[in-house]
Amino acid sequence: MKRYLLYICLMGTSLQTMATEADSALIEHTILAREITADAERNPALHGAAYRSSFSQLALGIDMQHQSEAFVQQLGSGYTLPYAGVDTYLRLSPRTAVWGSASYTTGTQKEVRWNSTSDYELLQPYVLADSLGGDTHRERYAFSGGYATTVGSWLAGAEMLFRAEQEYRDYDPRMRGVVTDLTIRLGAGRQLNSYLLGAAFECNIYRQTNSVTFYSEEGVIPEYQMTGLGTEYSRFSGDKRSLYYDGGGVALLLSAAPADHNGMYADLMLGEHRYQRKLAEYNSMPLTTLYSEQAALTLGWRNSQWALFAHADYTKRSGDEQIGGTSDARYFPTIGTLTMYKHQLLDAYLGAFYTQGSLSMMLRGGYQSSNEKYVYPERQLNYSRAYGELKAQWIKATSRQLSLTVNARAAYEGQLTHKIYMPYANMKSSFIEMVNHTYRYAKANYTHFGANVRADYHWSNSPYGAFAKLGVDLTLCSVGEHQTTLQGAIGITF
Repeated sequence: MKRYLLYICLMGTSLQTMATEADSALIEHTILAREITADAERNPALHGAAYRSSFSQLALGIDMQHQSEAFVQQLGSGYTLPYAGVDTYLRLSPRTAVWGSASYTTGTQKEVRWNSTSDYELLQPYVLADSLGGDTHRERYAFSGGYATTVGSWLAGAEMLFRAEQEYRDYDPRMRGVVTDLTIRLGAGRQLNSYLLGAAFECNIYRQTNSVTFYSEEGVIPEYQMTGLGTEYSRFSGDKRSLYYDGGGVALLLSAAPADHNGMYADLMLGEHRYQRKLAEYNSMPLTTLYSEQAALTLGWRNSQWALFAHADYTKRSGDEQIGGTSDARYFPTIGTLTMYKHQLLDAYLGAFYTQGSLSMMLRGGYQSSNEKYVYPERQLNYSRAYGELKAQWIKATSRQLSLTVNARAAYEGQLTHKIYMPYANMKSSFIEMVNHTYRYAKANYTHFGANVRADYHWSNSPYGAFAKLGVDLTLCSVGEHQTTLQGAIGITF
């Protein structure tokens, strides 16, 4: 156990030694090297042994984003989201740790179109949608808690994460989505010869109720049951505006790392999730089922100062459309199923990390591809791109009470190939506009710049401190549009 604690903290050793008079706990919990161990630390048993010091933080902040034109219409053109949150990690003894978080976020999502369902990125393309849209209000409550300990030569841990969220619009079309999302993780670890091996199991339960209503006397517009790439389930589109989603899934997490700081490491994740969309007004008739299968693998070599790594993440998404039979007292039996939607995504990259004194740097270069298809009538939207990213972090104790943390990032995404195939002659004009907008930004090039600065003040002879953080990110798109993101926060540490 002691050897593992030393291993998991090795990347921050030099920085913590340098900043002993400042807040070494802050450095240990926020250093850039934590990105390298993030996959392994999804295992709560390993997360419980990841830090030598306790650290807690209470923050009040705001995140704001503005796009000159929505890059993805279904996600809107920006947001304003104030939040309050607390995170804590307590080392109760050298053998036991507990951690938890709680947060509340509220605000506005700007100019959302072609999506009347919460969690679009999770459930797309199977969403309720209309061509009008508008701003939506969002509220999110999130809680998590975990516990880990050493039992003999074993590490054991458990963690629970819960999210409750609602998104709504207070003018027509009045969409409303209410989400509950629960994840439970159980993990274990054990040192075998010179390696520490870890395994964890993750289970997720997801539910959303989703509806759109109209109060205006001037009439309503149709709500479409979208099925992908500008298609709809026309039989149940129009005035069928009350749905719910049931779903969830499981994942297996495996990891191996050298207990003596120096050598090869590996992380593997295998997951399978499915989400069923049901029509509430017809006795919960199933309309579609979305399947998502994911595999992610990281291989690397590291020591106390640098690391080299390779990562590949593959996701296969497919969707079934249930065929409803003849109605009988508002009940539609399912008489068949067709797999009509297919989407494959790949993200693979090579990376390097280096730290010396107060400076840490991470470089990545990779390849992404997206191949999306609707079977009949056939439709395709494919693209691939190469990208590069450089991150840097500088941490400096300017006095016995004040420390500064500066993070910077620059990245570029350049298109390699792109293709679209659509039966335009048989498509509605509004659907053509939506699909062409998606393709326009899918085949674009992007340049990213970002930086944030955090100042921490530590009171002498006290466990309490105060901090302020400010960040800005700029994305330039080759079609002539841009995105600006601002983050600000103040709070206390203890």
